[in-house]
Amino acid sequence: MDTDLRRLPGLDNLKGFAAAARHLSFTRAATELFLTQSAISRQIQTLEEQLGVRLFVRRTRRLELTAEGEVLRRAADEALGRLAEVCAGLRAA
Repeated sequence: MDTDLRRLPGLDNLKGFAAAARHLSFTRAATELFLTQSAISRQIQTLEEQLGVRLFVRRTRRLELTAEGEVLRRAADEALGRLAEVCAGLRAA
């Protein structure tokens, strides 16, 4: 597969998104990744700007994924999960 890596969002932004999508909380995502809530918020904002779509609906004290956010959540979980498996295998070798 010939992928133009320059067009992909940064890995940190995708990790922040995946954690926020899993928890539906920027605060809990920040705790998981040892970041601040504002750092996660900035990562999500940057990702939304890069992609040109909203990924979350921000409600009072809660988040919901948009349809686009759900598509990205599935893809990010799959890709990051596979990377984690490969890295674990390399460490074990």
